Amino acid sequence: MPDKNELIVEEEGAVCRIVFNRPDKRNLLTPGMLLGLESALERLREEDRTRCVVIRGAGDKAFSSGYDIGSIGKDDMVRNHSGDNPLPKALNSIENFPYPVIAMMNGHAFGAGLEIAATCDIRIAVKDSLFGMPPAKLGVIYSYRGVRRFLNLIGPGYTKELFLTGRPIGTERAERIGLINFTVPGSELEKFTNDMVGEITENAPLSLKALKEMVNIWQRNQVISGADEDLLKKMTLTVQESEDYKEGQRSFAEKRKPIFKGR
Repeated sequence: MPDKNELIVEEEGAVCRIVFNRPDKRNLLTPGMLLGLESALERLREEDRTRCVVIRGAGDKAFSSGYDIGSIGKDDMVRNHSGDNPLPKALNSIENFPYPVIAMMNGHAFGAGLEIAATCDIRIAVKDSLFGMPPAKLGVIYSYRGVRRFLNLIGPGYTKELFLTGRPIGTERAERIGLINFTVPGSELEKFTNDMVGEITENAPLSLKALKEMVNIWQRNQVISGADEDLLKKMTLTVQESEDYKEGQRSFAEKRKPIFKGR
């Protein structure tokens, strides 16, 4: 579970707001925060009173700058691949929550933070935010389930650009390629989001559930062969055990550009 108040869950009527509360760390995600997110959404699902969830980061700098690299375990890449890890569990809980989940993006979003937003049903971002997927810059391989979420959202061309370059993009381009739905000034973010929440919660609950599940079913109806899955697992293990992976972690901690050698 999250330490102290690193994850805030606030319920008001048919709405629940969940806040990543590490503003001093740009809302870096820890395993405890991710498990807390999963637990909160599972509880809300069982109680079936909440008709809309809003996820945001604390402060005005970042929605979430990613997974806290200091919390990455030895086998986390393989466990992400298999779905047996806090990050995929949290993402699945967002996807499987029966009602709309909105990412209220009060700032930058990178890595796992951006994938959480991509898994939400609607993304509303403040102007001048940046979004990026930097795993290749850190010598890390992303899970194919994670890549598939971006394929479903923005297509193969833009997904390859995000992952292969690791280059951040701004809100204008992010909205143009479909990565986010709306861009608003920071002063208008809360009102814009609340107005949309009001629209959603006035709609028929059974319709909301059926429509969200209909889209999810179509998105899940993409399977890979056993041979392809074995190949991806082998490649993931190779990356996880590589010198480049260790160099990526060292360079991040030392705040310098990594020197990758392809081994």
